[in-house]
Amino acid sequence: MKKKIWIPIIVVILILILFLPIPSGKYDDGGTRTYTALTYKIVDWNRLDGYDETKVYFFPDNFKSLDELWALESGNGDSNVVTERVRITKIYGDTVYVEREEDSNSSITFSKKHLENIDAHAGDFVNITYNGLAAETYPLQISVTKWTKESGNYVPLDYYEWMDTDPSALVYHYHWGYIKEAGADYVIVRYFHYKEQEAYYVRLNGAVDDYCIDDAIGFDFKDAYIDKVHKCIVAQAEGIHGAMVYDKPVIYLYPEKKTDVTVTLDLDGRLTCTYPAYDSGWTVTASPDGTLTDKNGQTYNYLYWEGETSVQYDLSKGFCVKGEDAAQFLETALFELGLNRREANEFIVYWLPLMEQNPYNIISFQSDVYTDSARLEINPEPDTLIRVFMAWQASDDFVDIPAQDLSTPERVGFTVVEWGGTEIKK
Repeated sequence: MKKKIWIPIIVVILILILFLPIPSGKYDDGGTRTYTALTYKIVDWNRLDGYDETKVYFFPDNFKSLDELWALESGNGDSNVVTERVRITKIYGDTVYVEREEDSNSSITFSKKHLENIDAHAGDFVNITYNGLAAETYPLQISVTKWTKESGNYVPLDYYEWMDTDPSALVYHYHWGYIKEAGADYVIVRYFHYKEQEAYYVRLNGAVDDYCIDDAIGFDFKDAYIDKVHKCIVAQAEGIHGAMVYDKPVIYLYPEKKTDVTVTLDLDGRLTCTYPAYDSGWTVTASPDGTLTDKNGQTYNYLYWEGETSVQYDLSKGFCVKGEDAAQFLETALFELGLNRREANEFIVYWLPLMEQNPYNIISFQSDVYTDSARLEINPEPDTLIRVFMAWQASDDFVDIPAQDLSTPERVGFTVVEWGGTEIKK
C-alpha cells in the first residue's frame, strides 16, 4: 500500500523537474528574462532594438546560450560568425578589454577563461572569432570562441611620415606604453604614439626603477635611432615614471533650454573607455535639468570617459588631509570649486573609498596641466565651463605644502561641469 502512495508522488516530482520553468537570468539589455526547464526554455525578449516577444524553445534549443538563440531568432544562424582584428587595451583577471582597429574609442569585452593561453598582453593585436552578437550592455560583451595572437605585433617604423629618417636629432616627450621586457639597465616598451594611435617597440637604455612586465609607464627619451633589423626604436631613457590615468572624468551639460550639443575631446594620450560611445565626439540633446538624450532616445546623466597619459601632475601646492577627514574636506573644497550637491556627491562616492583608509592624502586640484592635455570643444559654446580635476597621493606621514587658493565660479547661462581625478602611485 505504501508503495502505491509513493508512485504518484515520484511522478509529480519528475513532472516538476522536467516541465517546471525556473527563472534563470535577467540581462542588462532592455530587460530580457529567461525561464528554464529541462525540456524547454522560455525567453521573454525585451531588447534595446525594440524586439519584444515571448518565445518557447524546446530540446535541444533550450540548452543554447542567449546569443545562440538570438542568432536563430534573427535568422542569422551560423552566417553571423565574425573574425576581426582588435587591440587589447587591458586584461583584468579573465576579462579582456579590446578596441576595434577602425575605432580606437570603441570598447568590447570577452572572457578568456575557456580560451587557449596565447600569452597575450595589453597592447597586443589579436584576431578573435565570435558569433557577431553582442549583449546590449556597455562595454559590448561578446562570446569569443577562438583568438590568435599576431606574429610580430608591431608596425614597421619607417612607414610613418612623422618618423624622420634621422631621428637622432629628435627629442620625444610625454609618451607611454607597456613594459614587455626589463633588464638591469634597459626596458623594452610597447609604445603608443598618441597621434598615430599605433604600437611599436622602444628599447629605453639607462637607469630604470623597479618595474615589472606589463606595467604601464610614461617616459621621455632622446638620441633615438631606428633599429631596422630588430624593428624597434633605440633611445636614451629620460624621466621614466608610472603612467597617469584620467580616472572617470564625467561631463554634465546644463543648457537654459533643450539644446543639441556636440562635445569633442582632444586628448594627449589615449581613451580607454567612454560611455556613451565616443564616435569622433558626442552629440546629444541636453535638457536644462542635465538629462542627455542620444539619437536613439537613450538617456544619460552625463558623458563619461577614461584615458591614459604620461602627463606629470603638479603636487607642489595643495592640501594634506587625514584619511578620516577626507569626506568633510572634499565637501568643502568641491563647493568652493563650483560643484553643486549632486555633482559633489557623485565625486565623493567614487573617490572616498580609495582615500578614507589612508593615514594622509596629498591633494592638489589641477588647472592648466590638465586642461591643456585634455582639451574640450563644445558646440554651442557654453557661457560657464567648470573643470575640476583632482590629483592625489596616499601618504603615511603629514606633508607640509603651500595651500591652494580655491575660487567659486558663478554659474551663468549654458553651464558645463566636468570632474575627474587620478591617483599618483609612489
